[in-house]
Order: sequence, then C-alpha cells, then structure tokens
Amino acid sequence: MSVDLKSEGAAMDITTKKGRRGRKDIDRIIVEKGRRGDFSPLQPDHYHSFYEIFYLWSGSCRFLLKDTVYQMEAGDLVFIAPGELHHSLYSAGEVCEIVMIYFKEEYLHLSDRSADSLTSISGQGLQLHSFMGSVPTVYQEYLHSLLTRMLTENSRFDQYSEHFERCYLEELLLMLMRHSVMNEKEPDLLNSRDADILLATKYIYNNFRKPLTLEDVSSVASLSPTYFSKKFKLITGMGFKEYLNYVRLKHAQTALLTTDSSITDIALEYGFNDSNYFKDLFKKVYGKSPREYRKNPD
Repeated sequence: MSVDLKSEGAAMDITTKKGRRGRKDIDRIIVEKGRRGDFSPLQPDHYHSFYEIFYLWSGSCRFLLKDTVYQMEAGDLVFIAPGELHHSLYSAGEVCEIVMIYFKEEYLHLSDRSADSLTSISGQGLQLHSFMGSVPTVYQEYLHSLLTRMLTENSRFDQYSEHFERCYLEELLLMLMRHSVMNEKEPDLLNSRDADILLATKYIYNNFRKPLTLEDVSSVASLSPTYFSKKFKLITGMGFKEYLNYVRLKHAQTALLTTDSSITDIALEYGFNDSNYFKDLFKKVYGKSPREYRKNPD
C-alpha cells in the first residue's frame, strides 16, 4: 500500500505545522475550524475527559473510533464520548476543512423534555454514546450556518457570547436528533484490502485480557509481524503496543471506579503482568496514579 498517512490530535493548532499537546481538560465550550492534511503535526493524545464533535466540512479522511476505522467524506460527523479512543488520518495531498467542538455535560441546560429525548437515544441521559453519522445534504447549509455562528461566539466578543454558545450547542444536538443523524447509517468501513487490520483491532478489543504479542495478533491478520506492525501503524495511526495499552487502560479505569479489587489485581486482570508498569502508564495517561484516580476521578 502506497498511501502516506499522518494523524490528528484531539486539540492542536490545526492551521499550521506548529502543534501542541492535546488538552487534558477544558473550562468552557471550545469551537475550532481549520485545515488538516498530511502536513498536520503528529499528536500523542488520542482520548480526553470531555465530549468532542468532529465535523468534516470538506475533503475526505479516515477516522479510527475505538476498534473500527471509517472512511469519512464531506458532511460526515463523529460524536466522541469522554475517554473513547479516536484518531483521524489523512492521505498524501488531501486537504480537509474540519470543525471540532469540545464540551462537558454541565455546559448544557436542556429542559427535562429535551433530556428525555437524549435518554431515548443513549439510554443513559446525557451520557451520550460515541457514534458516526452523515448529515443529509439538504440540512448541511443549515448546519454550516449554525457552526459559523458558534465560531463567531467562541471569540467571546461580549458578555452574551457564553450564553449564545450554550444555546447553539443545544440546537446542534437537537438538530442531530431531529434529523436522525445519530441513527443514520454510519460512513463506510475501510475497503476490503484493510480488512486484516480491522480484524486485528476487533481481536484486540475482545481478547485484551490475554497476554497478546505482536506475533499472536499478526497471525490473526495472516501477516508477518514486521509487515503487520507497519500496516497497523499506517491504518490506525497508532502502534500495536500503544493501541493494546489503551484498550487495557480504558477497562482498568472503569474497574477502579466500579469494583473494590486491589490495584494489583486490576492490573493483572486487564492484561498487565507488572503492576508497577501499569501504575506508571496510568499516571502518564490520566495524570494521576490509580490510587489517586480512585479517590478523585474528576
């Protein structure tokens, strides 16, 4: 495969090569628009503690969401829940216009009736699930107008901007529900020549507790370890070990908050054979030790 791909970050300067580390937290609604392509800087952070909406205004790209890579076209949208793995990738010479919106649940002031509608979508109130969908062409002009207004208010030019931002964000979420974008057929999966990598990501997701090795997973994909390693990085934007660690950490993070198991037991249960390595990696990713996170996850 001759495609040359580079990756996106959760929050960086998207109009220049001068990137910065992804946001660990936000204190208000953030709206950004810019251009991305194979010129975009590499970004190490692939998940964060707040919601993100990624809208492809123009162009085409690939998008990794949890265990699946999708082909996105203009008008496609990704809704990303807190803590979910995500990563966009761009072909050589392709330039995309994108809009990204970051927010937390507490920034919304939906009425009880609207909240009930969200509950019917997600089954968990405002704990919305990650999804990918396509905005129907007939509604894209309306959406672009709404996003433009959000971008204008995000500059905070007067004391009313914060309130307009919240209203527009709620309008956006309601529009996605009204036009069934959350229930639309998802964008196409990657073509069959990449099915081996998709098979591998799903295998990792379903078997992360096992002591998986590069040789194990490459055999599932029917590829040599060396070629598999290169192709996995090319398609997902992440190394095999990095992806495996993410999946394990995500489940261990949940276990810390929902069980009374010791940190050592959790590390072993979720695929880490060295509890000290688990602790160091957890702190590197989440900014707190497992013990600190269990006491104060916020």
